[in-house]
Amino acid sequence: MSDQLKSGDHVSSAERRFKVVKEIGSGGQGNVYLVTEEGHPYALKWYNQAASTPEQFQAIEVLIEKGAPNDLFVWPIALVEGLSKDNFGYVMPLIDSKRYTKLSHYFSGEVDAKRFEPIIDACIRMAHGFNELHLNGLCYRDISFGNLFVDFETGDVLICDNDNVTFDNLTEKEDIWGTQGFMAPEVVRGESPPSAQTDLFSLAVVLFRLLNKQHPLQGKKEYEIDIIDIEALTELYGTNPLFIYDPIDETNRPVKGKKDIAEAYWPYYPTFIKDRFIEAFTVGLQDPNHRVRESIWIKDLSKLRASLMYCYACGAQVYYDKEKVAQMGHCPKCQQALQTLPPRLKVGETILMLNHDTTLFMNQIDGTKIMDYETPFARVEVHPKHPQVWGLRNLTEVTWQYALSDQSIKEVHKNGVLPIKDQLEVYFGTIVGNLRTGSNIPQK
Repeated sequence: MSDQLKSGDHVSSAERRFKVVKEIGSGGQGNVYLVTEEGHPYALKWYNQAASTPEQFQAIEVLIEKGAPNDLFVWPIALVEGLSKDNFGYVMPLIDSKRYTKLSHYFSGEVDAKRFEPIIDACIRMAHGFNELHLNGLCYRDISFGNLFVDFETGDVLICDNDNVTFDNLTEKEDIWGTQGFMAPEVVRGESPPSAQTDLFSLAVVLFRLLNKQHPLQGKKEYEIDIIDIEALTELYGTNPLFIYDPIDETNRPVKGKKDIAEAYWPYYPTFIKDRFIEAFTVGLQDPNHRVRESIWIKDLSKLRASLMYCYACGAQVYYDKEKVAQMGHCPKCQQALQTLPPRLKVGETILMLNHDTTLFMNQIDGTKIMDYETPFARVEVHPKHPQVWGLRNLTEVTWQYALSDQSIKEVHKNGVLPIKDQLEVYFGTIVGNLRTGSNIPQK
């Protein structure tokens, strides 16, 4: 069987047989086809002869035997061959292209996210997916936009092209591969093969670009390159990489009107998330052992989600920054001064915004459950007849408690509603929270 398959061809594993329907994609290693098994659709990656090596065959066998780290990965499920042994491929679940968008299409402007929550949720899920991969002793080697799909309505994520995955024990520099702009500096310089540590750098690049729509190293230095060749790219990403918002060296800042899309986002993020990106692209840029771990990203991104509030003038989403409450400035959309804060819940040192449509999740309340970002904890409810009366509905099995003015204790069981009252102290089991009602932002 040749490098190309045609409609009606069959490919088989030891136990399964698939019929080729049509080609749906292509790449350097081969083509991707829609195939069916007893009417059920799947995707098939069919390697060309150059890529059909014994090493690749064995690598796919190992991945199938090991199984997917979690359901975010579009993982190989069957290794298949045709009539000859010259080519082979692997079958995987079929991605719903009507729902999921490849990130490269998002950045080309073909799709837009109307709210920040799906973007943040996508970032959280990506970090979780790669955390699970690394916990299994594996590394991805080629995290980039071409391998990531997002549902921009829900923030759901799929990670594909998992034949990139291998054990996190590569030692040969010949094993180096990746996508330009996503590879860690030490990989670009040819000093190290891909690893979980280099994956962390690539992940940080993806997160920054999702939140800021600009590459973290592409500022003035990239704009001033006359000829984009391998030497220039090695300089930009490998030998002298510089974060566009480096707090000390300003020589690679975004170029106004030319290379400055991040300027529409970066200034409006809370201090804590900007500090984390500064860490990722200063210390983490130089030292692979001090890169931001996935669990830290999940913690900070969950906090970022809880920092969302609304401009009361135009309804646009903006971020609360407790480090700069008196300097929150203007809404980036309508340019009106931000003057009003919604109700808030303080748990420890974290302040969570309670908007009319807010749902809080377990890891935003309980710092010991960083990875539990899917379990709802509470939902803001607005009284249907008295819109000035707001409450928090208990979505947990834990009974909440708070004291009434006469010092008697009131309990809020599952599905009960806690009134949002100023300076009300609440006990969520052993966790203490303090409520504040909406208020004016103090102005300097």
